[in-house]
Amino acid sequence: MNKKLAIIGAGGHGKVVGEIAHLNNYESIDFYDDNENEINQFPFTISGNINFLKKHLNDYDAFFVAIGENKIRFKIIEWLREKKMNIVSLTHPRSTISKFSTLGNGICVMANAVINTGAVIKDGVIINTSASIDHDCVIEDFAHISPNCSLSGSVKIGKFSHLGTGTSVHPGINIGKNVKTAVGSKVFKNILDDTVQKN
Repeated sequence: MNKKLAIIGAGGHGKVVGEIAHLNNYESIDFYDDNENEINQFPFTISGNINFLKKHLNDYDAFFVAIGENKIRFKIIEWLREKKMNIVSLTHPRSTISKFSTLGNGICVMANAVINTGAVIKDGVIINTSASIDHDCVIEDFAHISPNCSLSGSVKIGKFSHLGTGTSVHPGINIGKNVKTAVGSKVFKNILDDTVQKN
């Protein structure tokens, strides 16, 4: 276990990620955020902004990007990769992840989420609270599956897509890249790239 973790992003999403990191027994957890002076009632140490972190990268054993916006998360993870930093995944101990699933790097899996057999979760994906990913689903890089989403078997979600809270997806559906679905969406047909689906 790496002992000293730097987390980039100290918003609401960061609070949840920080607790998951704590439950994963990191001895030291420091946050970095460019809005550090505007953040109140944050339960973890905010050590500075990202420019400050750039001078202290070698102080940390591991890094995680806790930013909900998919493309910003992508850019920061790419920067850390260029610096050859150790980017980790964080999974809540009360999530259920099949040993026959495949998880990439920089992933967050939150409390009560379920990832079933044969699922493939690629880099930088967020599987949020109580989301259900059934067998043989493929979630491409930097997608965000919001709380209480339910993906039936063999669903494919494209890169940068964001499923709104409570979205339900019929078996075998393909959702393209950079798609957004509204809260409570019910998806019975394939969705093309760059689509915003409203209720």
